Amino acid sequence: MLKRLYLFLLPLLLMGSTAFGQVTLVRKYNEGESFTSKNTVKTDQKLTIAGQDGGTTSSTVVEVKISTGKKDTDGKLDLKVDTNILSSEIGLPGGVKIKFDGKNPDAKDDTAGNPIAELVRDRIKSNAKMSMTIILGKDSTVVDVQGIKPGSEINPEDIKSEFVEQLKVFPNKPLKKGDTWEHETKLNLGQGQLLTLKRKYTYEGETSKSTVNATRKVHKITAVDSAVTYSSKDGPFKVTKSELKVDESKNTMLFDLAAGREIESSSMIRVSGKIGLSVNNMELDGDLDLTMSSNEVEEIK
Repeated sequence: MLKRLYLFLLPLLLMGSTAFGQVTLVRKYNEGESFTSKNTVKTDQKLTIAGQDGGTTSSTVVEVKISTGKKDTDGKLDLKVDTNILSSEIGLPGGVKIKFDGKNPDAKDDTAGNPIAELVRDRIKSNAKMSMTIILGKDSTVVDVQGIKPGSEINPEDIKSEFVEQLKVFPNKPLKKGDTWEHETKLNLGQGQLLTLKRKYTYEGETSKSTVNATRKVHKITAVDSAVTYSSKDGPFKVTKSELKVDESKNTMLFDLAAGREIESSSMIRVSGKIGLSVNNMELDGDLDLTMSSNEVEEIK
């Protein structure tokens, strides 16, 4: 199960109102606004399929800038998304290590001449800088995605599904400290692969976040995962068995309600167990131990 070389992640955006110690979390994109975040994504996959080692590792730093336009007469809103891979390190079976530096994209490493390594490095380089426009309707769902770079493997349907998932996360009611709720979360792993998680959220209340120039009030939400299912759709193989368990998980989000969005988030999950794949009508059993983490911080000026 190979994860995408980098994750296309849009921040969850919130605005809220407080009354009698309660807050309602509602997503909203503010017209005419622009902000930049840096996301560090790491994976460590220990995978054995039919006795063969399929283990991989990755560590990628991506900068994402989102610029919000103005609503048109139909209420549609444009989001211009610019992504920039700052660095990436990929580990493949057999001890192959691939390094990419966004400041020196043509630099070679010790794997120069390895055809697989060259293919992966070229793919990272070609997708290192990308821009696209996401058009939202009145209900904040995606009605169109424009400017996707050919060969990037970014599927507009995946982006649409991600926005639908985001709209389901927060309960449509005021929350007080200690309130909890559950939601089924789907993580897109690329190539049609999905991890479906049972996630329990807790509203931890108001806290503070220190910045360079000030201390900002934020609202903290944590979450843990208790169950996981691995599946695939429209990919190069089918998942025939998913006997995975969640070994460890933690998620934290900090929201600045004055700014109307999340300014920091971190997540980590480790799952392990038995899986089964069907590839070209061949049934293959395997063992998976997968750890994924993400840390996203908005650049506060």
